Amino acid sequence: MEPYPGGPEPTPSRYRPTSSQYVLGVVVLAIAVAFFVKQVLEDTEKAQTAAFYVGIPAIVALIVVLTKPGGSAEGLVFRTITVVLSLAMIAAGEGFICVILAAPIFYLVGAVVAYAAGKASRPDKRNDGLKIIIVPSLVLVASLEGVLPATTFSSATTVTATRTVEASADEVEAAWEAPLDFGGTPLEGILGWGFPQPLADSGGTFAVGERRTVTFSGAHHRPLFVSEHHWGEHTTELAFEVVARSENSVRLKVVNDTTPISSWLAWSVADIEWIPVDAGHTDVRVELSYTRELAPAWYFGPIEKFVTERAAGYLIDSLAVSR
Repeated sequence: MEPYPGGPEPTPSRYRPTSSQYVLGVVVLAIAVAFFVKQVLEDTEKAQTAAFYVGIPAIVALIVVLTKPGGSAEGLVFRTITVVLSLAMIAAGEGFICVILAAPIFYLVGAVVAYAAGKASRPDKRNDGLKIIIVPSLVLVASLEGVLPATTFSSATTVTATRTVEASADEVEAAWEAPLDFGGTPLEGILGWGFPQPLADSGGTFAVGERRTVTFSGAHHRPLFVSEHHWGEHTTELAFEVVARSENSVRLKVVNDTTPISSWLAWSVADIEWIPVDAGHTDVRVELSYTRELAPAWYFGPIEKFVTERAAGYLIDSLAVSR
């Protein structure tokens, strides 16, 4: 008796993963490569450069587009980047504010690279040749900012905040020398999104050579299944020294910064000025100077300026005479 009557023995079919399994494999591969590149950049002290914030999403997008079987890959790129950002908080110890600020540039770069790579992989490339060459080239150049001296832009920045307070100039000076009231001054807007919070100010006179220290909170405790925040839960400090003084102004130089903020920008000096308007009103001006540590400049420059301008205003609002 023949085992297969009516025809030859069928050839065993090869196992082929389903479309869903293939997509899952692509996503896992992209995530693994993203975290590998992240570790390499951190080990080489390039994690604050555009190689991180432009390079990683570009790599994720390329892997997804070039390996996904057919169809549009843009949606999968966005979903993969979302998973990468979520895992950055859960598994890599990144903070909420770090992920929120990085998300827009990750999605933007991912969309641009997915579009260009998708065009390149299609059979009909009639008028897309120039785009296919230009877009990846621009992404490559953009990812080099901060990596090499030739691709590093000036990052020195100064921001200013001004308020008119109901107090005499002498009262304002005395309020500056007293500890600032951080506990009674809520952090509003973007300052309350998850940045380290100022807890206490040591106060101190404005005599040249005097020092004062501001203490900042550590990260919140996380559940057991979530990686410990890379900031740590301990408090950190920002220390100033008075280096110049006039009748109505003072300059404080930052002499030590152990806060997580130091990985985003390096504070330089704080210039404070109080000019009497009349017997009961004084114009108060705070000017903060710093060096931006994050790249690319076109993205992080405006963000850091926006945040630090509000930080300068918060210092004035923390004066006891401001309320």
